[in-house]
Amino acid sequence: VEKKKNSKLISEKIHNREFILKKLSNEAKELYGSVTPSEISKLLIEKEKVEINASQIQPVKEIKSIGTFNVLINLHSEVQAKIKIKVLPEENVK
Repeated sequence: VEKKKNSKLISEKIHNREFILKKLSNEAKELYGSVTPSEISKLLIEKEKVEINASQIQPVKEIKSIGTFNVLINLHSEVQAKIKIKVLPEENVK
């Protein structure tokens, strides 16, 4: 019960929010590698002080290019949050 309550609090804090992640990319806007669940996990700790295990993070499709992507987070068997990850090219942001 306590875990479910904590999951709901985390969900309320991050649900439907957009988080920006900067990655190196080529001229075709493709990333060198993809965005991993552990990178998203670190981003959430950094931005929101919310600790979410990488295994709970499910990108709707693999994040391999610049753009905005939907990500599902399974916080509890009955609690999910949806966030957006906006990937920007690293060299454009000073």
